[in-house]
Amino acid sequence: MAKLVSEDEEIKSSLELIFLKDKLEDKVAISWLPYKIFLCSGEKKLIYELDLKNKGAGDYVLALKPINEIENLINGINNFLKNKESEMFSFEPNEPSFELILEKSHKGYSATCWVDAGNVISNHYSWDGFGVRFFTTEENINSFVEELIKEKESLFSNA
Repeated sequence: MAKLVSEDEEIKSSLELIFLKDKLEDKVAISWLPYKIFLCSGEKKLIYELDLKNKGAGDYVLALKPINEIENLINGINNFLKNKESEMFSFEPNEPSFELILEKSHKGYSATCWVDAGNVISNHYSWDGFGVRFFTTEENINSFVEELIKEKESLFSNA
């Protein structure tokens, strides 16, 4: 699990991605990785994951082939943090279900995550639904990236 947490210790907010490695049947041939996404703010928690009752055309998945979206997310965040000229980073999967936006602010970073469940729940893409926004630190972002790297490396450790 990779978790990006807020800097606020009193009213904690977070975004959490959990790769569903146990759902992978043929690890050598996979192109898509299913995941759950959790948005938390204070005592409120929203969980987004595939529900087989949905009639959607999509799924909560990240592409692994031909483009590895996990690597794109990791490299994009790292490049954003290193590039002092860059003010914003945005990531949205090919199967749009969420958008993560990181922005530099006067006292650190703001993280925003909008969930677009329309592609998964219905048969069409929709505008953003629920979201969470919080301030965070470079240390917290780096920890999130490190957790993503560990999760990525463990995907095929038993292939």
